[in-house]
Amino acid sequence: MMIYHVMDVREMSYHDCMFDVVVDKSTIDALLCGRQPYVDTARMVEEVWRVLKPGGLYLVVSYAGPENRMKHLTR
Repeated sequence: MMIYHVMDVREMSYHDCMFDVVVDKSTIDALLCGRQPYVDTARMVEEVWRVLKPGGLYLVVSYAGPENRMKHLTR
């Protein structure tokens, strides 16, 4: 069973270290088209790392290749 929650990915209400896997289906692409692309993307990535358990997996599905997205994920 899946349960969906609607919230701002830049400020999630989940507890720390809650998930084994986080799947990003083009969310990074959408944020990078916004008004504050680098700030919003950095906030999202910080939140993803916060809610991931140690050793967790962050799976990013993006229209852009790794050479265009890794800089945002490794800052």
